[in-house]
Amino acid sequence: MRRWRRLVPLAVLLGCSSLDEGEAGVVALEIRAPFPAVVEVGETVQFSARPLDADGDSVAVPVVWRSPDNTVTVGAATGLVTGVAPGTGRVQATVGSLASELVVMSVLAPADTLILVGDSVITAPAEPGTTPALQVLLQSFHPPGALGSRPVIYEITRPAGDPAVVTLPGNLQIDTLTTAADGTAGVVVSRVAGAAVPDTVVVEIRASRTRGAAVPGSGQRFIVLFQ
Repeated sequence: MRRWRRLVPLAVLLGCSSLDEGEAGVVALEIRAPFPAVVEVGETVQFSARPLDADGDSVAVPVVWRSPDNTVTVGAATGLVTGVAPGTGRVQATVGSLASELVVMSVLAPADTLILVGDSVITAPAEPGTTPALQVLLQSFHPPGALGSRPVIYEITRPAGDPAVVTLPGNLQIDTLTTAADGTAGVVVSRVAGAAVPDTVVVEIRASRTRGAAVPGSGQRFIVLFQ
């Protein structure tokens, strides 16, 4: 199954202007940032910084955060970054005149809705036992448009059991597809050769935003009837 990487790991960056002591003896700032550095509009992500002295020890002084870009906002005292507009956003930590390197983030349009394309009830011939593509569309409202290169999960939830009587491509029961440039993704369901014809097949679709929240429309189902 192809997997979508989420913003869980942290990257540690070390930024300093020189080894000259600055405010309270700080010579460097150790930055902890999400990796990969990606956020959707409306989502927030936490940055943190640790001021260091010449011996590499922590210094208890306030860190001030800033960004030169209007694609993100950052809490000056908290380091909490919010996506505001699609594009590239840069974030920087400062202590007095000492500033870290700019940390670059990608700000994505938000995944606002997941839509079933066409009928939700699909009729397919029992022989050869393969459906047309079960197609979905992932869209944003801010700005309006289709979202390509985003993950959508298809899962056969009925019939359940082993051995399987229907599968997705690759003999899978669950798979993650990536939307095309037009925001669509599609998959076929096939009967397993020699298996009995199922009464009803249910395929659930869902998607998540980069921070893990479910996209509205997740949980909708295609109903497949083999006749």
